Amino acid sequence: MRNAIYIILPLAFISMVVGIYCGIIRVGQPLPSGAYLPVAHHGVLMAGSFLGTLICLERMVTFPDKRAWAGVILMALSLPLFIFNLPQYGVLSLLTGSTGYSWISVSNYRKYKLKGDLIMAVGSVFQVIAYIIFFFTYSYPRAFAAWLLFLILTIVGERLNLTRFLPVSKKAFYEAYFWLGLLLLSSFLYHFGLKVVVGLSMIGLAQWLLRNDIVRINLQKQGHYHFVGLALLLAYLWLAVTGVLSMREMGNPYLYDAVLHSFFVGFVLSMILAHAPIIFPGILGIKTTPFHPVMYVWLMGLHASLIIRIYGDMTENFELRKLGGIYNGVFFLIYILTVMGLIIKFKRSKS
Repeated sequence: MRNAIYIILPLAFISMVVGIYCGIIRVGQPLPSGAYLPVAHHGVLMAGSFLGTLICLERMVTFPDKRAWAGVILMALSLPLFIFNLPQYGVLSLLTGSTGYSWISVSNYRKYKLKGDLIMAVGSVFQVIAYIIFFFTYSYPRAFAAWLLFLILTIVGERLNLTRFLPVSKKAFYEAYFWLGLLLLSSFLYHFGLKVVVGLSMIGLAQWLLRNDIVRINLQKQGHYHFVGLALLLAYLWLAVTGVLSMREMGNPYLYDAVLHSFFVGFVLSMILAHAPIIFPGILGIKTTPFHPVMYVWLMGLHASLIIRIYGDMTENFELRKLGGIYNGVFFLIYILTVMGLIIKFKRSKS
């Protein structure tokens, strides 16, 4: 079944490319769009067909039960369903696949009993909830909170597992649990006056990660380690920005876009940039960690373009918002292509 990686990974990559292309159209840039281009589903392509598939595949490569491959295959196959104008079946495919991912996550916790695995297992349930909500409502704002909780819990869970190798006190762990619990509780009551608490809990998690994760250690090193440290630093700062923006009143019609993309681009995609040189070789079974100084250009370009986009959102400047949105996609795509090119170069040098 491991050979399925060579079908799943290209489908995830194509989902990313199609999702970025659709996102550029949605932000207002006129581009050629065929009848089957799922422009309306930019969000679910990026959050599900790309990110969901990639996260599931990363867990799957070390999972012993081959039956679980069905879940990640279903997530990857959501792309052709969206392209052939069958969005309801695309969402159903993601929903079924995400249920399989939950099984993997719960099984991992039951086997290893790690704190981070428990948090990721809880997060996996919110991914299922996100697709259930979206399947019945086709409303991104209604499903956004569940996707946010899935990704935050997944990322924080992974970071907590890594802190096993750092001098993190029990008191610090209790603080992390406090912020996570507060985020979960307040998210359910967001529309009942607790938006400030949601924002504060994200700010609390961001400052906890900045203090207790490996950021400062990596920033003192060189090469790939320094790059990872900088990408993590920027990701955590954007999580705090998301918290600040989420506390504002929705008088600005573009505020939702600012909250959404400060989280997905600033926080989540920056985490992908930090870990792609580790994740992709790990999935492919290649012993290398690709790095080139040009990766700093794409990293800083992504964040500079996001600042432009958020500024455009907050000032209701459509052209700046569009410019930032276009380059969000361009810089992320170039970065992924750079990592893939370095992996191919390494593979050829060993053949």
